[in-house]
Amino acid sequence: MSAKDKIVGIRNQMKAKSIDAYLVGTADPHQSEYPPSYWQTRTWISGFTGSAGTAVITQEHIGLWTDVRYFLQAETELAVSGFTLHKLLVQTQAEYIDWLCSNLKSGQVVGCDFQCFSLGQIEQFDRLFSEKGIILKDSGDLFETIWKDRPKLSEAAIYEHEVKFAGKSRKEKLKELRHEMEKAGADFILLSALDEVAHLLNLRGKDVECNPVFIGYVVVEKKNTILFINSKKITPELKIILEKDGISLMPYENISQYISSISNKKIWIDQSTMNAKLALALPKNSMIAKPSAVMLSKAVKNEKECKHIRQVMAKDGAALVKAFMWLENELKSGKNPTEYDLAQKIASSRASMPHYVSESFFAIVGYRGNGAIIHYRPDEKTSSKIKPEGILLIDSGGQYLDGTTDITRTIALSEVSDDIKSHYTAVLKGHIDVCKLVFPKGTKGIQIDAFARQHLWKLGLNYGHGTGHGVGFFMNVHEPPQGIVSAWNQRGSSELLPGMLTSNEPGFYKEGSHGIRIENLVLTIAHANDFLAFENVTLFPIDTKLIDRKSFGPDYRKWLNDYHKRCYKKISPMLDDEQKQWLKEKCSAY
Repeated sequence: MSAKDKIVGIRNQMKAKSIDAYLVGTADPHQSEYPPSYWQTRTWISGFTGSAGTAVITQEHIGLWTDVRYFLQAETELAVSGFTLHKLLVQTQAEYIDWLCSNLKSGQVVGCDFQCFSLGQIEQFDRLFSEKGIILKDSGDLFETIWKDRPKLSEAAIYEHEVKFAGKSRKEKLKELRHEMEKAGADFILLSALDEVAHLLNLRGKDVECNPVFIGYVVVEKKNTILFINSKKITPELKIILEKDGISLMPYENISQYISSISNKKIWIDQSTMNAKLALALPKNSMIAKPSAVMLSKAVKNEKECKHIRQVMAKDGAALVKAFMWLENELKSGKNPTEYDLAQKIASSRASMPHYVSESFFAIVGYRGNGAIIHYRPDEKTSSKIKPEGILLIDSGGQYLDGTTDITRTIALSEVSDDIKSHYTAVLKGHIDVCKLVFPKGTKGIQIDAFARQHLWKLGLNYGHGTGHGVGFFMNVHEPPQGIVSAWNQRGSSELLPGMLTSNEPGFYKEGSHGIRIENLVLTIAHANDFLAFENVTLFPIDTKLIDRKSFGPDYRKWLNDYHKRCYKKISPMLDDEQKQWLKEKCSAY
């Protein structure tokens, strides 16, 4: 089906339902950042594959709104479909609503599938539209009849995440959750976010690429727990285990019928993750709207999870030694592997490690100018050949039963310009400043962000993405609520608590020339006297050939040398003699 025919099909559906504008977001009914292919409607209609963006279709205009991370990618991908790129000024703001308010008249109708927007979003949209006399309507899924080869939902079996990894049994987690329900005055809690469902029940699945989650809802009552799921995904053996733990099963599609039958009871939902269609079906006055207790308990890793995180970083570092050595040897022998070849090599190196399951996201391998495309994903047919010149950005991660990794390194393949060294050094110093930070309890991500940017700011430079995001434990690589950002959003306004795992990834990007990013994961830990600190848990050497020595003072050198000593100590026991020698050279004193 051509791009033009897709738009004609949607516009015909809009006319049939008396809709003047149609909103197509990124999410599924569970507000997932990375939805199953069945719900990737925005990608299907626009061609844009980024993980954040909203399409708006009217009879006169087709537009796509996304943020600075995706500008270069969107310009390329939207060229085929004819969508106009609208560049968001603020990453998390719904500026497409402002556009609709300016371009529609009073009485006109905006439609969207309320299943694929959160209650919080729909309430915000409705408030803004109402001020202009614009009507917001749940038009349902307009793609059902025109997307002929739409992918099916996965029926892959789910499986247990063993307590020896998870640290707490599902019974313990349910007991803690019921205690929170009692404090909130809730008779029920309805969980929609897929990572919360999986975490609470110590289950994992294969319904979303790179994220070990499955499609389902959970309702926790005062004494019972119900998992709404496709029964084909549950083996007879697992069903017996779940029933022993007090968890009964109901068909996935029965969730609407179940919640509409609730009367004279209080049900707790999270407005940011509960889809509006389901939330608005709840009986009046039954809703307790507040952030999910599971989101926070999931973000604060328990003692056993923290122990596994420290161990998984060492084997992840060992896997990267093999891949980076391979690249060096290929280039030395006169070969020019592609960005895609290196991404595959990194994945296969990780796959050789114990408890490996999958990548935590598709590797970003950007050579020279491609490194400036922040979420660039090399394609097998079109990715660039890597040559022994310039710099290379590699951002990758793994999903292991004992943890999730996410690491970025920028490496020199030859001598580089003074400008690149200046940019790299500013990024590295900002990265180190965050790693070394000691801060009082109650500190939020927005208060930390400037530490990472300060050296770039001195050069009149900046980067357009956040400095850090929460990371799951054998779970989604992007995990709420915390982060390190410059905006007063959920990430920026969330308090950093001991046990939270967060990325630290400042960068700099010069279009058409190069991209630089240095990323480690840091664990928030207790320090002293009501202060906290970051424990730098990622283990892999940082390239020193790109450092401008003149502006890299002794305190920074000491931090880097100490870090490299720890990298060698933790990683080397997993390597053979040749690999140890390579790592020793990379970790030599600077």
